[in-house]
Amino acid sequence: MMLVQIPDALLLRLAVEDLLFLEADLLDQWRLDEWLALYTPDAHYNVPPSDVDGDTADPDKALFYIADDHVRMRERVIRLNKVGAHSEHPRSKVRHLVSNVRVHREGDAIHARSSFIVWRSKDITSDAFVGHYLHRIIEADGGLKIASKTCVLDMEALRPHARISIIL
Repeated sequence: MMLVQIPDALLLRLAVEDLLFLEADLLDQWRLDEWLALYTPDAHYNVPPSDVDGDTADPDKALFYIADDHVRMRERVIRLNKVGAHSEHPRSKVRHLVSNVRVHREGDAIHARSSFIVWRSKDITSDAFVGHYLHRIIEADGGLKIASKTCVLDMEALRPHARISIIL
């Protein structure tokens, strides 16, 4: 019997894909506290505006739709879990699809680029948010943790009633 050697790059991509698929599933199930636990204490979650190069945009130089540090991420989770979050009560039905995951190491960080579509249905309206994710991931506590996530929307603009009240 011949053993097949699996390249380290493939194993790394599979591990990162598993993390990204877990993140998507937690968001779809509205398990926001568990979603937040996937992130490092110094993490950032960003959604740059659609009129700049989202891959290189800097939240200190452009007005982002969302530019959260870990404290603001936690506050977002607390707010979305409350009945008083009027934009999300009742909650939207969401479905996150992640594909085309590409991974490379840069020092101690793992950089992942993937495509996404997030469907949001609420109040007889459905919106599709399309774009790509840029994740920076580190190895910590015997596993992988997300240090930053940027959601680059491949849309010219948000429709008038489309608001980003969900976590992309």
